[in-house]
Amino acid sequence: MSYEQEEEDHYGPGYEVGSYTKDYNDGPYDGENDLNLNSNPEGKPRILLMGLRRSGKSSIQKVVFHKMSPNETLFLESTNKIVKDEISNSSFVQFQIWDFPGQVDFFDPNFDCEMIFGGCGALVFVIDAQDDYIDALMKLNLTVTRAYKVNPNIRFEVFIHKVDGLSDDHKIEAQRDIHQRANDELMEEGFDSVNLSFYLTSIYDHSSYKKNVLQSFIIDSNEALDFKLVREPSDVDNDETTFKPEMSHQIFGENESIFGYQNLKISLYYTAGKLNTYLGMNYSKKVDPKQFEGATADDVMGAITPKLPPGYMTNLDDFLVTLNKEQSFKPPGELLSTYSINKGTNTTDYKGSAAEKNFELYSCTIEEPSFRSYHERLQTFLLWYVDAASFIDVDDDRWRFYLIFEKYPCDGSHRYALCGYATVYLYFAYPNKTRPRISQFLVLPPFQRVGLGAELLNTIYRSFLKDSNILDITVEDPSEEFTRLRDFVDAQNSKKLSSYSKEKLQQGFNAEMVEDAQRELKINKKQARRVYEILRFEATNLADVEEYRAYRLDVKRRLNIPYQKEASDYKKLQKALNAEELRSTLSTSTKEQRIENLDKQYQMLENEYRHTLERLAATK
Repeated sequence: MSYEQEEEDHYGPGYEVGSYTKDYNDGPYDGENDLNLNSNPEGKPRILLMGLRRSGKSSIQKVVFHKMSPNETLFLESTNKIVKDEISNSSFVQFQIWDFPGQVDFFDPNFDCEMIFGGCGALVFVIDAQDDYIDALMKLNLTVTRAYKVNPNIRFEVFIHKVDGLSDDHKIEAQRDIHQRANDELMEEGFDSVNLSFYLTSIYDHSSYKKNVLQSFIIDSNEALDFKLVREPSDVDNDETTFKPEMSHQIFGENESIFGYQNLKISLYYTAGKLNTYLGMNYSKKVDPKQFEGATADDVMGAITPKLPPGYMTNLDDFLVTLNKEQSFKPPGELLSTYSINKGTNTTDYKGSAAEKNFELYSCTIEEPSFRSYHERLQTFLLWYVDAASFIDVDDDRWRFYLIFEKYPCDGSHRYALCGYATVYLYFAYPNKTRPRISQFLVLPPFQRVGLGAELLNTIYRSFLKDSNILDITVEDPSEEFTRLRDFVDAQNSKKLSSYSKEKLQQGFNAEMVEDAQRELKINKKQARRVYEILRFEATNLADVEEYRAYRLDVKRRLNIPYQKEASDYKKLQKALNAEELRSTLSTSTKEQRIENLDKQYQMLENEYRHTLERLAATK
């Protein structure tokens, strides 16, 4: 039986009609602005500007059309919503540019491909030539194929951007490689008639020697930053104790770069337990405004210090003196559990000489003595490791804090080093329950991949399990990494429930699973369904054609629910609107497009589930 027949026979009523809404809204986009995507009352030509995050899309637009200085683009914020720009240089040159954020998901049911691509004259896709462009080429292929299906008349322009930092040979090689890969992938998928035009681009004027020299003063802020959790003075000069941020755009702008220095190093050190803070910087050369038309160096310290609480130090000797106070530091709050790992086991990449590492997990509230000032130092890590991070209002007494420390030997006694922390907010759940929501969750890089994340999450769960007033536990805007961690922990715990036995999994998702997961593990219904799909996949014999097919259909029926709802809405509107009004209200997609979307959504889920099951198998 063909895949299409499989869908026809088993997806049930409503599958044959569906639509994409026009209020496309992905993640943190401003929904009020995004609702107006198809507003173009004057029928101006439309150019779409797309590419991965940090590729330089917005910088190009600002320099070319708004005469922004290239150096000023270093401070542009990340594009996190679709931004429309009206270009009216004269009565003859008028058009719109739509700048899309890098995380656009074409398979989101809310993404209206017909409306977005249908009225488009040109699509400009920007690739960062200085980065590993494999992911960019995959996104380019997906973008072009989706757009071409809707509108074969679109002109596709590929900007191979930021070439100012490359040698002439490297530029030519990058253009050749990108051109070859992009066209080969299109031909393999049967899109050999699509024409892509490629250009080497830069926001800097290559005819000016000074502009080229200025490029040597642009530093990757992620590379410039050095973090340390200092336990003893020798750690300062030990490269093995250094770790890097995952991001810095929340401090240094979309491009995550710093202008005006050569060989710049920024030192942000914390004492391992008390988190006393040192901030310093050094460099070999600083740009001279007199030589470069008034170009001035970025104020690095001025960008970071507003985020640090009072009391940070800029003198390294003063900072090292505070290490003497580490011996008196005790973790705040109540000790909930302990955890140990042995060096050399398959669960750890942790660096250290001791045969065993011991950890302690604590919980506390903001009322804990001295914790308020400690939390001010603690939360600064979020800016470098959690996207769209914000500091919480600690005066709200419904916040709960969970911290994990390594307890390590020192001078015949023990000291503590912070490893990570999480915050949980106690929301009200009607009529008389409480629903905790995990808001922030971070394990610092030196302590990752040793099981501490799972232990911290399990500790949070256990702190609420015996409380009958707790309905279930939710998560606020989980990242992909946290989703994988949560899937692993929830699947591991749910395997112990009788309702998730292999025999019952094969019978399908049911109310007993929902009730057991909520009562015994405080897992909400949506997550209980996801855990069911993970564990049923584990219980499915993939070599059995019918058994595997039954599993796929079970998952796809759930994925098809939004399409069924859209189909129902469409039928209701058919009765209330005429054909023209209906077309302006909803844009329907073909049955083949919906099947393709469902298949790709399913494949993505199966890959995620496989990773979870591999980790489960490794812990047996």
